Amino acid sequence: MGLDTTHGAYNGGYMGFNSFRRAVATAAGVNYPPHENPLVCSDGDIIVDPSDRMIYVPGKIGEFKEKNPGLAAFLFSNDCEGEFSPDLCKKMADEIGLLIPKIQNQFFDIAKKYVAGCQLAYENNETLVYH
Repeated sequence: MGLDTTHGAYNGGYMGFNSFRRAVATAAGVNYPPHENPLVCSDGDIIVDPSDRMIYVPGKIGEFKEKNPGLAAFLFSNDCEGEFSPDLCKKMADEIGLLIPKIQNQFFDIAKKYVAGCQLAYENNETLVYH
């Protein structure tokens, strides 16, 4: 059992995907569960995602989502099903792509593959689907 996506963006276990999301979140300055220190973002807002995870973002959540629509969609979406429009895929690819240099662990190649999948969906004017 795991997460499969269209366009080859990600195919693997849910735990691995959430660890990947945490690596991307950390690179973006977001405190994603499990929280090592929830007070790191105590001057920000908290969002509870569809899986009841508390995610701490710097500043106000509305501003974060407005400035980072692709990253917000990636971080706050359900990890077992969902659809992302071609335009949103472009935003996810651009915003996550900027963070790749900050991802210096085993998730570096996964991030590049995810971005490539988002770009492919955008270029083909197709919806990227989690299933």
